Amino acid sequence: MVVAEKELGRRLQLVQGIHWLYGAQGDPYAALLRGYHGPDPREPYARNREAGPLWRSRLGTWVAARYATAAELLALPVPDGGPLPAAVAQPQVAVAWDRGLPAADPAQRPGADRVRAVAGRACERLLAGLRGEVDLVSEVAARVPVEVLADLHGVAGEDRERLAEACAAAAPALDAALAPPSYEDAARLLAAVAALRGLLGGAAVLPAVVGVRAARELVAGALRALVAGPGQWELLAERGPERAAAVVAETLRHDPPVKVHVFTAAADTEAAGQRIAAGEQVAVVVGAANRDPEVFDRPDVFDPDRAQTSGAGPRLLVPAPYGVPLEPFAGVVAETVVAALAAARPGLRAAGPAVRRQRTPVTGGWLRVPVLF
Repeated sequence: MVVAEKELGRRLQLVQGIHWLYGAQGDPYAALLRGYHGPDPREPYARNREAGPLWRSRLGTWVAARYATAAELLALPVPDGGPLPAAVAQPQVAVAWDRGLPAADPAQRPGADRVRAVAGRACERLLAGLRGEVDLVSEVAARVPVEVLADLHGVAGEDRERLAEACAAAAPALDAALAPPSYEDAARLLAAVAALRGLLGGAAVLPAVVGVRAARELVAGALRALVAGPGQWELLAERGPERAAAVVAETLRHDPPVKVHVFTAAADTEAAGQRIAAGEQVAVVVGAANRDPEVFDRPDVFDPDRAQTSGAGPRLLVPAPYGVPLEPFAGVVAETVVAALAAARPGLRAAGPAVRRQRTPVTGGWLRVPVLF
């Protein structure tokens, strides 16, 4: 146990040190993983796009931040779980929290209608008691997805409380794989994954960890954009669920819950004139690609009417981290929360500045979104 703890601590320090060194020396991807670029991602996104359509970071990872190449790479087949050739030495993973977990089973994925119904009931329970100044992250975005997960799996009583605690401790998982957390947070994360395995079964852990965090960030990102944009909340309250779907779709583009998607090439392939060998690591900077100015008009502006004004428009790039699609769970939960909150609190307004978490390069998570009901 002591040896394992020392190895984890050593790896966290090593990966963090490499990120700082290469980032300071001008590597845009390493600088992005350091996660100290502040609440506005435009500058680091632009630097990663400017580095080329597909370029090799000093970390050993192929990086794509432009829309065309990102779309091509996201369409590649994923590894089937078998052994991959060790083409090159791979960058160290900060926290391999998914090691030993079975792949998500598509057959066990709940349908959108069921998720919507369960999410609607969870919103009724949680929104009814909210008054005065409320933090939409801690009181809404972080709570509703866990309630939905518990209801879908029939978790009740003390196990429900343990599930909420485990989900909270596992929340840093997507970021922790790339950006080293503190040793204490890493230890809590690994313990939480083990707890989720005991509560839900092994095959449900990946969908739970990815789905709950993605839903949390999608809800928080949508609500923050709505209260920050002049007239956006009033339009939502007026138009209802149809507007909520457009808001969530635009949030997936403007402030996606998974901003960096890393995977291992399943086979030799070529993209943007570069050869990627099987077993090499690829990072698609989804947040940058979905704001590519060569594809999207006014890419840094949050505009839920974008699809209506430009026709069908370019396809949104939405990855499936760890093989877990962000639909139907995260997307449906977000649409349900946004519509329910607008109907229940049409006069909602901001009560102070929203705050992002630091060193969260994958989720870019919101720490606080204060509003007045």
